[in-house]
Order: sequence, then structure tokens, then C-alpha cells
Amino acid sequence: MKYLLFIVLTGLVWPLSNYLGRKPDRRLGAFSLVAFLPFVLDVMHLRWAVIDWRWVGYVAGAEVSLLDFIALSLYLSLPRPGGRLPFRRSMAIYLGTTVLSATQAMLPEASLFYAWQLIRVFLVYVTVYRGVCEDRRVPEAVLKGLAAGMFIELTVAGWQHVHGIDRTPGTLASENLLGVISQLVIFPFFAEMLGGTRGRLAPAVIASGLVIAILTASRAAILLDCLGLAIVFILSARKQWTPRKARLLWASVAVAAVFAIFAASALQQRFLGSRELGIAQQDSERIRFEKAAALMLADHPMGVGANQFVIVANLEGYYTRVGELWSLGRDTNVHNVYWLMAAETGYLGLIAFVAFLLTPLVAAFRSGFKYRTEPRGDLLIGLGVALLIVYIHSFEEWIFVVYETQYIFAMVVGMIAGLGVRLGDASAALAEGGVPAQG
Repeated sequence: MKYLLFIVLTGLVWPLSNYLGRKPDRRLGAFSLVAFLPFVLDVMHLRWAVIDWRWVGYVAGAEVSLLDFIALSLYLSLPRPGGRLPFRRSMAIYLGTTVLSATQAMLPEASLFYAWQLIRVFLVYVTVYRGVCEDRRVPEAVLKGLAAGMFIELTVAGWQHVHGIDRTPGTLASENLLGVISQLVIFPFFAEMLGGTRGRLAPAVIASGLVIAILTASRAAILLDCLGLAIVFILSARKQWTPRKARLLWASVAVAAVFAIFAASALQQRFLGSRELGIAQQDSERIRFEKAAALMLADHPMGVGANQFVIVANLEGYYTRVGELWSLGRDTNVHNVYWLMAAETGYLGLIAFVAFLLTPLVAAFRSGFKYRTEPRGDLLIGLGVALLIVYIHSFEEWIFVVYETQYIFAMVVGMIAGLGVRLGDASAALAEGGVPAQG
């Protein structure tokens, strides 16, 4: 049945791309749908494994999703922008090191499953980039889709909390994944609100993200949400101070006080009123995971292969050598994505991964401050902070490598690349006495 569905969806790509090419306004709805889908792909069974291994790693097989087909249709409907694709080198090198790691893998096909996921993620990036270059309304369409996803997560997480779940995952696989994804969403909205965007959407999304952090009872999510909002405010104020920002400062202080009370209660319930191990015990296990990764890297400086950490840690005895793992278990990865990349793809892969992350981060802040008088400059700052906070969070989590996180990461990076190009074109046009294209 899934192969028949795959054939049908493939056959619909070309007619859908033609339709979207003729109806630019319909493309906005398609971009919103693409941004919303990562929140529900799993729970609505909208992804399928063409090759399904039931693998113990973070990618179980060669998968495709409804989002991929819609993204491909959008890609084909959009004209190619002038100039070279931003970040192409860092992305290509990271993909290359992932494929290269398959030569070191116990089961090379499993490493190639992750490489295939990266190709799908890069398609989403290029599609969003092209969309932003073509139409100035695309960033807002993407943000609306992400906002809809946050509201769904808040609703589901709230229902779960009412029914006795202490740490709520929403529609996603884990509460930690929900916390990381919410961080990719809330900071751009806060930056836009500080930049003068009116309406109820931005405050609603920010409030949803803060409530979600409390419902997940994740220490990192709670602390980093506060840190990220503070960084966005400081950078926005440094860019330009306005009476609106002064009013929002006092409102933010009041919200922070209420948030702190509820967050402290959620954490107390997690560690004192639940069956979880204490903070010290959990942190000790995380350290042992990192020791296992360090031992693996020392034995395999070229890596053990992407998507292979769990199987190698168990079969080659690394988990046994670092001691028993009671809470986190032997069927999961080291809770630090940088150690995970180092162990799986070696020193070369870690360097490529860090470059892959830093390139769009630097571009977001550089463009945001270069075009500080432009409203989109605030959005770029918010997108940059979203990346920064997730990168910091990834020192305590490995879930950057799952498809939900990477899809939304690709959209954030696509907006950064496209906005940088649009603002550069607008600045050049105005400098020459012309009118920038509106798209």
C-alpha cells in the first residue's frame, strides 16, 4: 500500500508544481503547510519508510514524507534566483563527511539512511530560500505555519498534563524534542514583536512556548528560553531603542516573574514528586554517556559511522566500560550532539558539522545588524538567536539529528539566506535610486 501511495504522490508533484507556478498566492498556503507538517507527520502517519530496518539509531530507514512531496512541488514551481546558493559549501561538506563515515560503519546502509534524511532536509532549505527570494510574504507564511504547530502542541500538551502526564511530549516523540523545537519558533516572533509587528499572533506564540517549557519540565528548555528572550531583547535594544521596547521590557519582567514561579513548581514536581532519578544521578549518567563517546572516538578517530552510536556502544562494550545506565538506558545516544557527531563521523565530521551550524548563525547576525533600519533585520536577529539557543541546548541533547528538528532548522536557515539576499537587493536598489522588488 505504501508503495502505491509513493507512486501516486510522485505522480502529483508535476501537476501541483504547475498549479503553484500559476497561482503565486496559493504558494503561501503551501509554505504554511510545509512549516506545520513537522509537528504532525508522526502522529498522523504522514511519513513512510521505503526501506524499513526498524533500526536502533535515530533514522530507522530510507524515509519519505508528505512534506517532501510538497516541498519538491514548491521547489519546481519557483524560479531560480540569481547568484549562488548560500551555505552550499558547508552543507555539501557535512553531507560528504556523513557519506564518508559509511565506509567506517558496521552497517553502511544505516549511515546512508541519515545521509538521505539530510538530502531531504536540504531540499526544504533550498525551497524556502527560493520562496523568500521570490516573494517577500513567504517568511510570514512560514512563521504562521510554525505558529499553528505551536498551538497544536500547546493543546495536546495541556490535555496530557490534565490527564496526569508530568512531562508532556505533545505530538512529538519526547518532551525534550518538543522543548528544542519550540526554541526554533518563539524567538523570531519575539524579535518581530520588538521590531514593531502588531497583532496577537506573536504574543500568543511566545506564551505558548513558555507554557510548553513548563509542561515539559525540562531544565534546559526553561533556562534557555529565558536566556534566549533576554538576548533577543538586548540585541534588539542595541540595534534601536524605542518607547515600545521600554513598555515591553516592563511587561517582560512581570511575565518572567510569573514564569519563574510555575517553572520552579514544575521542576520540583519532576524531581521530588515523581519516580525519576535525582538531578545528580541523571547528570552522572550523562557524563558517563560522554565518556563512552570519548572512548569510541579514541578507538575510531574516523568515526564509527553516522546513525551507528547505539549499536557500537552496546556491541563493542563501551556502555559496559563506563558503568550501568539506569535512567537513560542503553538504547539511546550520548546526550550531546557534538560528542555524537564526533563519535560517529570522527574529527573531520565534527569540524564539518560545526561549520554547517555556524555559517548560517554568523550570516543571521551579520545581516541583521547590517540592515538594522529594515524591519526584516529584527527577524534575522530572532532567527539567529533561535539557532544560538538550540546550539547551546545541543550540549545536553542529541535530538538535533531527528527529522522534525532538522526540517524546522532548514526552514530557519532558508529564511536567513533568503532575507539576506532580499535585503541586499533592496539596499542596492535604493542606493541606485531605484525601487526594490516586492515579489
